[in-house]
Amino acid sequence: MKIALDLKAEDVLSILGLANLHISKHELSAFFRRPDHKYYRSRKDQILRNFLKGVQLKYRDNN
Repeated sequence: MKIALDLKAEDVLSILGLANLHISKHELSAFFRRPDHKYYRSRKDQILRNFLKGVQLKYRDNN
C-alpha cells in the first residue's frame, strides 16, 4: 500500500498517528529492511491493523 499510495515515511507515520499508534521513523524503516539485515524487524499484525485503520480514517468519504 505504501507504494500504491506513493507514501513517504512521514505520510505513513501520520497515518499511524491517526490510529493513535506512534512509532519512530527508525522503527518504521526497520520494517522495510531485508530479513537478513542486522536491524530488520518483522511487522506485527497490530502495526498493519492500525495502518489500515489510519488509511480508512484519512481516505474514507465522510459524506
